[in-house]
Amino acid sequence: MSDLFIFSTTKGKKEDTLLFQSSKYRDEIFFKEHNKSSLQKIYNKAIDFAIKENVQYIVLVHDDIILENFSHEKMLENFEKYDVLGVAGTTEVKLQQPALWHLMGGGFNGNKLHGAVAHLHGNKKAMTSFGPYPHRAVLLDGVFLAIKREVFKKVRFDEDCPSKWHFYDIDYTLASHKAGFKNGVSDIYVTHASPGLTEFTDEFKQGEKWFLNKWKT
Repeated sequence: MSDLFIFSTTKGKKEDTLLFQSSKYRDEIFFKEHNKSSLQKIYNKAIDFAIKENVQYIVLVHDDIILENFSHEKMLENFEKYDVLGVAGTTEVKLQQPALWHLMGGGFNGNKLHGAVAHLHGNKKAMTSFGPYPHRAVLLDGVFLAIKREVFKKVRFDEDCPSKWHFYDIDYTLASHKAGFKNGVSDIYVTHASPGLTEFTDEFKQGEKWFLNKWKT
C-alpha cells in the first residue's frame, strides 16, 4: 500500500466521472461507486481503511474535478508546512449566516481568502482567484482535502451533521484547527465542473443550523 491514499466517492460508475477520465493517477484513486452514504460517513470509512493500512496521507477529492498540477512531490512539499491541505480557504472566521466559508471569511472585499479554483462553463474554463497562496488557513473548502496521519487519527468527520453533502469540510477543518493542527491552502489547484452551491435547500439549512450551534461557544 502506498503512503498516499487518494479517495473519491460517486453516485454512479467511476468511469463516468471527470476525475477518472482526466487523471493520470486514475489507477491510484480508490472510488466508492454507487455511494448513498453521507460524505461524513464514507470519509470516516476511508480514514478507518487508511489507519488499518498504515497510510501516512489521505487525499479526499470530489469526483467532478481535474487535478491540474497534482503530484506526490508537490503534496510532500506542502506537507512540510501544513497538516491539512486544501486549494481554497480563509484565515479568519466570523460565524454567521449564510455559513459559507468564503462569506464567513469576509468575502472578496477583504484580504482573508486564499487559493484559486478553476471552473468549467461549457467548453470554457474560468479561474476564480481568492487570494495569495500557499497560506495558513482556518477553514478549507472540501473539493480537495489532503490530511496527515496524525490528524486523521485524532480528528474524524462528524456524522451527527444532518446534511449529507454540506458542512463536512468546514466542520472538519475547524475541528483540526481547534485541535492545534495547521491547515493550509496549498499551491495545488483543480478545475471543478460544478458551479458550487446554487440554492439553500432544506438540507443545507438544517446543516447550517447544526454547524453554527456546534461552534457558537
